[in-house]
Amino acid sequence: MVETELTLNNDQGLHARPADLFVRTANKFKSDITVRNLSTGSNDVNAKSILRILSLGVYSGHTIQIMANGEDENQAIEEIVTLVNHNFE
Repeated sequence: MVETELTLNNDQGLHARPADLFVRTANKFKSDITVRNLSTGSNDVNAKSILRILSLGVYSGHTIQIMANGEDENQAIEEIVTLVNHNFE
């Protein structure tokens, strides 16, 4: 299992477009990927579900924890981190 914490600095947080990009990226991998909003104390949700990601209520400045477990866990975390760090562009 690989995990990391990130603070979102984009203006929208994880709303419609960024959430869609996040989920599309997560779905490229075979690993189980979960995410939680550390700023609100949310439970883990499936990172491959747009509804679950939107339910986290992640806004700009919130810190999230991403966990991946599986054969491509390192690549999954790396690509998601890159996406978030580049403000979903």
